[in-house]
Amino acid sequence: MSKIKRVVLVQPASAGGNFEYIAIPRQGMLFLSGALAQWEGPYLYEREIWFEDRSGLMDPDSDLDGVDILMVTALINEAPRAYQLAQLAKLHHPELITIGGGPQMSPLSEEAIRLGGFDVIVNREGEDVIGQLSDTLLEYQHSPMLDSYLKKIPGISFVRDGNLVETRRSGLVAPDFVELPDFRSIRDLTPANPMAGGVIETVRGCTEKCTYCQVIQQFLGYRLINRETELKRLCQLQELASDGLIHTAGNGKFTVFISDDLHPPPLRAVKYRNERLERLKAWRGRTDDMYMICQARAEIGQDQELAEAMSAANIKMLYLGVESNNAENLKVVKKRQDPGQMEKDLRVLNQMDFTVVAMTIIGLPYDNEEDIMNLAEWVTQYSKYQTANLLTPLPATSNWDDLTPLNENGDLLAEGEIRPYHLYTGRQLVFHDERWTMQESRELFDRFSAKLTSIDNLYGRVFRMLRSYKLRLAATSRDLGDTINARIGEATEVLRSWSDPVSMAGREFGENISQRMDELAENLRTVSQPLANTRRELVDNISNRVNELSDSLRTLSDPLTTGGKDLAMNISSRINELSEMLNGVMVDSNRRTTTNK
Repeated sequence: MSKIKRVVLVQPASAGGNFEYIAIPRQGMLFLSGALAQWEGPYLYEREIWFEDRSGLMDPDSDLDGVDILMVTALINEAPRAYQLAQLAKLHHPELITIGGGPQMSPLSEEAIRLGGFDVIVNREGEDVIGQLSDTLLEYQHSPMLDSYLKKIPGISFVRDGNLVETRRSGLVAPDFVELPDFRSIRDLTPANPMAGGVIETVRGCTEKCTYCQVIQQFLGYRLINRETELKRLCQLQELASDGLIHTAGNGKFTVFISDDLHPPPLRAVKYRNERLERLKAWRGRTDDMYMICQARAEIGQDQELAEAMSAANIKMLYLGVESNNAENLKVVKKRQDPGQMEKDLRVLNQMDFTVVAMTIIGLPYDNEEDIMNLAEWVTQYSKYQTANLLTPLPATSNWDDLTPLNENGDLLAEGEIRPYHLYTGRQLVFHDERWTMQESRELFDRFSAKLTSIDNLYGRVFRMLRSYKLRLAATSRDLGDTINARIGEATEVLRSWSDPVSMAGREFGENISQRMDELAENLRTVSQPLANTRRELVDNISNRVNELSDSLRTLSDPLTTGGKDLAMNISSRINELSEMLNGVMVDSNRRTTTNK
């Protein structure tokens, strides 16, 4: 039996969300893949991370042929697709091992196993157990001893004889158990198809206790990664951008999202706040080529020192949890925020030239339609962009049990009926509310959103521009490559034809060679600038063709007279100069992404 096993890690296509258009990869699969890469056990794991928003929908029949383990994560509105993938995977490949996890399946493991047919669900974080779990499932897949070995692995769930078995986890995973996320295992990640932006995780968890948020339960506590790890991850992003794997804009900067756990803590979290300040100072000089985006609380506007350090580190866009300007609403969801102070904070942050994205939640307990429309008028005065979501119950939050769910038709969910997860996008109410029906809530959302400058629309335009540019680039590169290869091919044939009269080696021959070489140099110069913006594969091809030309010329030296040999050496020297010029283009292209506007 082969010791090399193939693992595919899948993030299903999104049914909605602020980042659906540009498909910024979430970190979970990147860290799990990294954990498998560093795991030392009886098997070696070849890994591919498939983000369906990037690479298109997977065909579980053909795309999983020869795969040993399928790992699937999901947010709530991705759950139907996640369950479908797992079911079809087992249908077409009965021996395939399937593992589920993430913020949806972890707290609802029994449902996930029932609907997706997963062998095992990993609860909360799983980097520390994924290697052991994979080895165990492969080694004892058909053994009666499997259950006894699974029970020794902490933090997993599986079903036996109709009963859910959950193993207890004690303690928490170190947030940098895997130092560097495994970006390079992302499917289709090439200079021709780069990520729209990078992503970095600096902390897991949150200092707050907002009732609507899953982070508090999925990532317990507030856990900073090591300082050295932060710097290594920043360096990794620089390398990815240099290799053309993160899109770089015309100004030479590339976007980096700081993952949505609370990066800068509020002033009252003194220890964490002071630590973050010192770390941000260390970022300076390491993030000059980055345009960074992170979530924060509005009261960062009361912390001038920290806000200035963020700006100096090139954190330029802030997603701020405004939620509501109604004090009672904020109180009931345990959002420790005063609307009056929040307004002052937003003014300060705007004056500091941060691009503010205000995140709002409507449909909170003290909302009415007039209040919601007033919120739209208010929030657009203090933020450049906004996001909007109707209050949506998520697993492991108090809302999940306290709010009565609706079915797809907007009626009360019947006992045993599965929630319509594909509607859990924040675009309509999915629980019973005497104020609005499901349809009325959709109309309310549309009216509210129409008053906003939606960041979703901005990302939609970015996505369309990138897609259009990639198509143009591919066509241009093909045309440019054909032209360059044709020119070099013609020059090569001409120079080879000179091998017959080469014994002349006279002045006329030398002048002729020199003239032809100047023509070749000029031809190459005309394409050197486009080369800086095209694919490295093309530059490599050109350099190889020039090397072939140089080799051809060197073969002329044997029958030449001494003067002819000198001439041939001179020609080779000229070719070397052209090769160095092309190498310079290659170095320059490495510093850019292949999708410069």
